[in-house]
Parts: sequence; C-alpha cells; structure tokens
Amino acid sequence: MLAPLGALLLSTGAIARDAPPPTEYLDESTGATVTVVDRPLVFARERNERAANLRDYVTLSAASVNRGGKIEYVLVAYLWSTLDPRFAPTLGAESLVLQADDRRIALTANGKSPSDLGIVQPVYAPPGQQPGQQSKPKVFPTDLGTLRFIAAARKLVIQNQADDFAYDYELWDDKRRSLARFVRFLEGDR
Repeated sequence: MLAPLGALLLSTGAIARDAPPPTEYLDESTGATVTVVDRPLVFARERNERAANLRDYVTLSAASVNRGGKIEYVLVAYLWSTLDPRFAPTLGAESLVLQADDRRIALTANGKSPSDLGIVQPVYAPPGQQPGQQSKPKVFPTDLGTLRFIAAARKLVIQNQADDFAYDYELWDDKRRSLARFVRFLEGDR
C-alpha cells in the first residue's frame, strides 16, 4: 500500500518541478529586471441581474522590478468585465481589500503605471476586450511576506468599494501555486 502512495508523491513532485517558472526578462529600454508570476489569480463577481454568465473580474498578478539592486514588489490588477461598457465596474478610491483567511490586506494604488516602474510589457491584460472597455492596470506595492501569506491562504476574496457599496469577488481561477512558486523563485529557490 505504501509503494503506490510513494509513487504518487514522487509523480506529484515531478509535476511541481515541471511547472513553468515565473517569467523573468531584462527590459532594454528601462534597464530593469522584471519578474512576473507565470499565472495570475483571477477573481469574479456574478452579474446575473444583466444576463446569464456575465461577470466582473479582477486579475491580480505579482511582479518584482529590480533596478540596479533596488527591488520593488507589486501586485498589478485589472478590473474588467464581460458586460457592456456602460455597466462595467469601476475601482473605488484606487484601492481594493484582499481578504486572505482572517486577514484584511488593504491594497492602495501608488499612482504609478506599470511602465513607470519599468514593466513595459503588459502583465496579463484582460483577454478580448471591446473598444471602450480597455481596463487600465492598477499597481499596488507589496512585499514578499504578504505575497507568501496570500499564496498560503485557504480562502481569498477581493472587495471593491465603489458607489457606496462593497462588492465581493470570489476566487475564480486559483493560481496560488503559481504565486508560491514566484515567491520561492525570488527567495532563490530556483
């Protein structure tokens, strides 16, 4: 009985080792070394009041920017929708709250665009948006300890405060393992 369990554990380890590493590149125009998680976390909020299968989304991607040894860690977020642009969500007060288990993590945009930081290539921009629906990325400063905590959390929910209401976005595409690999990569476990 232990032999099949051992084989399963070994094959699971092989799968984890074969998982794609974070993307890392040198931006030639800024001189920054940029590292981006290989898959983003995606959160969704059902919008059935408009039509079936419509959702608002928050895509959250971890990145680090190294400029001459000065390293910044950020979460790049896109708030987007499959709705008509007239009903698309807005980001309230340039902030989000990430509920990770029993901890509320306030994410406040730093007023910089990804390109201001040296991230020239888009970081998981929303797919297939129509003209007028272009979501602009928001950049939220963070640190490795917070990213590690998010990757290990059992439950994640994003809250967006807009129009005097707080809207909850449930984890829709769970890529916490990618985030954990990203953190390990940045800590030198390559």
